[in-house]
Amino acid sequence: MSKYSYRVRIRGKYATAISKLALDLGYTIAQASDVIISRFSINVDNSAPDVTIKDSERIPGALTVMGKCGVVNDVVNNLLRVVENEALTWKSVVPLHRVIMGIVNVSNGNYLVDIGNGIKAVLRAPGNAYNDGDVIPIIISKTRVYPSDELVAMPGIRVDTEYVSIVPGSGTVLFSRHIREYEARQVLLKVGLKYVSKLSGYSIKWRSSAQFLTENEAAREAERALSIFNEVNAASRSSSPYTVLQDGECITEIMLNGRAKLLLDNVRNNVMPTIMGHHTYKTLRRRTTLLDFVESFLSHCNDRAGFSAEFMRQLMSRRHRVGIVHIKPSGEVIRLGIADALKLEPGDIVLLRRLRGGGYLDGLGLPKEEGDIAITCSSVGSEYLVHVYADRSLRPKGIYVNINTPIEYTGGNVLYIDLVVDIVKRWDSNEARVIDYDEYISYVSMGVIPSKLQVRVEKLISELLRNIHGLGEECINKARELIR
Repeated sequence: MSKYSYRVRIRGKYATAISKLALDLGYTIAQASDVIISRFSINVDNSAPDVTIKDSERIPGALTVMGKCGVVNDVVNNLLRVVENEALTWKSVVPLHRVIMGIVNVSNGNYLVDIGNGIKAVLRAPGNAYNDGDVIPIIISKTRVYPSDELVAMPGIRVDTEYVSIVPGSGTVLFSRHIREYEARQVLLKVGLKYVSKLSGYSIKWRSSAQFLTENEAAREAERALSIFNEVNAASRSSSPYTVLQDGECITEIMLNGRAKLLLDNVRNNVMPTIMGHHTYKTLRRRTTLLDFVESFLSHCNDRAGFSAEFMRQLMSRRHRVGIVHIKPSGEVIRLGIADALKLEPGDIVLLRRLRGGGYLDGLGLPKEEGDIAITCSSVGSEYLVHVYADRSLRPKGIYVNINTPIEYTGGNVLYIDLVVDIVKRWDSNEARVIDYDEYISYVSMGVIPSKLQVRVEKLISELLRNIHGLGEECINKARELIR
C-alpha cells in the first residue's frame, strides 16, 4: 500500500487494531491515548487530526470516519481493503457544516433550500424571512448519512479551522465537550473573549484540538479564523448559486460484519494476544474484565483457534435466554426481544420466542394468534436464520428464512446485519417465494452493499429456494426433541 502523511485520531473498541493499520500505512496517530502510546511506543503528537476514526454512536460494532473529505475517502478505502470489503458503508450526502450559496424554495409557508445536484435541505429560518428564489448563504447544520436522517440547513455562514469555529450566535465563547481541563478552558476563554468582540451575531467555539494550544498559539488560530471569516463573509454577498464557501466535514459509517471483525482480531493479535471473537464480544459491552482476564492466558497457549473456540463454547453454555439484535442496512437497529435458548452452541443455535396475538406473520400473510411461537435455528458464522412459525402445539404454519451477514454471538445476544432479501413459504404450500428483493436491489444501487456480499446473496437465494422446506423440518424437529 502507498504511504500517506495523514494525521489520524483513533478512539474506541477497535483502537489497537486500527492504530496498527494506520502505522503500517504511514499515517501519524494524533492525540493518541496513553494506552496506544505505550502499546506502540510512539511519540506524543497533539496536533489537530485530518480525520477521526471512532465507534459509531448509532450502530453496534460500526465505525464512524469523519474529517477532511479527501482524507476520509482514502482512509475508508484502505480500511475496506483490509477487511476484504466485508462491510456496508453509508456516506454523508453533503459534508457537515458546509457553507454554500443556496436557492430558497417556499412551499405552504415552509422553507426548503436547493443546494445543487438535485439535493434540497430543510431550511430552519423565521417565517416571512425569505422569498421564493432568494439566493442566500446557508450552513449544513445536520447532514444525511443514513436514509432516515433529515438534511437540515440554517441561514448564515460559519468558519471551521482545525482549532476554531466561528458560528452564528450571541457573541459568547463556547467549548467542545472534550475540553474538560480548567486551565485549558481559562486560557481559551481569555483569548476567545478578545476576538469575539470583533464579531457581531457570531460566537467563537474552541474545537477539541485547541486544548493543547498555548495562549500565543490560540491567539494566532483565532486571528486566522477571523481572517477567513471576513473573506467568506465578503464572498457570500456576491457569489452565484451553489458556490461552496467552506467545504465542511465528510462522514462515513462503516457497518462491519462478523468476518470483518475477525480480520481486525487478527490485526490486533499481531500487537498483543487476542482471541478470535474479541471485537464481536466488545460490540455491546462496556466492561470487558472477563475478556481481559481470558486473554491474559492466551500468550501461554499455542492453539489460538482452539482456545478461542473453547471460550465461545463456555460463554454460550451459561446462557438460557438471549437477545436477538437485527441491524438493517438502513441503520435501523431492531431488537427482536429475548428468546429462550433451547440449545446454544457455536454450531447449533435453537431459540424459541413466544408471539403476541394480532396482526399477521411476516411475509406469510397468516394471522398471528395468541400462543403462536417462533423457532429460530442457525449457527455462529451462518449467513441465514431459519424461523419456523408454529402454534402452541408446535404444529408449523410457515417458514421465513432471513439472509444476513455472518451470525455473531456477543456474550448475551445473537447479532447480524440483515441483507433485506428473504425467502418465505407457507407450510402447506409447495411454493417458496423471494420477498423484499427490490429493496435489496435499492441498497445495491446506492453502493451500500459491496459486490462481494452480492455474489453470496444471489447464491444463497438459489440454494434456499430449493431447500427451504427441508431446513424448516430440521428446525422444528430439533425444537420438538429439545422441548420433550
